[in-house]
Amino acid sequence: MCLFRVSEGASGRKALQYLKIGLPCLQLELFEGGLMSFDEKMDAIDLIINVLREHEKSLDELVSRLEELLAKATPAGEEAGGEGPTIRVLVKDWKEFRERCSGAKIASFEVQDKQFRVSALKGGVLHVYEEMMPDMEIRFREKENRVVIDEVELRGREVIPAALRGRLNCGLEASVRGEETRMPDGISLYRMVYDVEAERARNWLASQLKMDPKNIIHGRIQA
Repeated sequence: MCLFRVSEGASGRKALQYLKIGLPCLQLELFEGGLMSFDEKMDAIDLIINVLREHEKSLDELVSRLEELLAKATPAGEEAGGEGPTIRVLVKDWKEFRERCSGAKIASFEVQDKQFRVSALKGGVLHVYEEMMPDMEIRFREKENRVVIDEVELRGREVIPAALRGRLNCGLEASVRGEETRMPDGISLYRMVYDVEAERARNWLASQLKMDPKNIIHGRIQA
């Protein structure tokens, strides 16, 4: 607490200067038995009230400026779409994902840990769709101008349609390349590697989600 003592001989100017360097919490002591007249005391009080009003006005201006700065500040994660994710939802069916995320402000896609992942931010919800990338290995041997397939190995039952069609279950066409390895026992191992081409995926997603391709990122939305 800042103590203001207006006593005999104290001028209004001194009281004003003392108040301006003090704290906003004030206590004023007036001496009824002093030599100051009533009018002098009232003048001193008026000075203090005026300074308090100026101080309050300055505080109001500072608060207003702070509110403006906070309003202009954009939280991380809202920069591109104007929406901040509040929850993250994993959608297993592509058709449902497409319906929920149609017209989203921002979306992303990536292949990570052999998973094709699409994320889209809409209505404060980060929707995520994932499916396993197919991977096929074929063991074969040549016999009398023929190729005998001994074994076909797939990552899982759910990727069989995608591996045979060369198209993911969501409908996106995958790129396929083959790698052949000859083994000492005369058996060859042919591995089919599936991947996603970035520009093809971006344009396909733009069509599926009714979005501008510029708002579809090859990467990940961090929630």
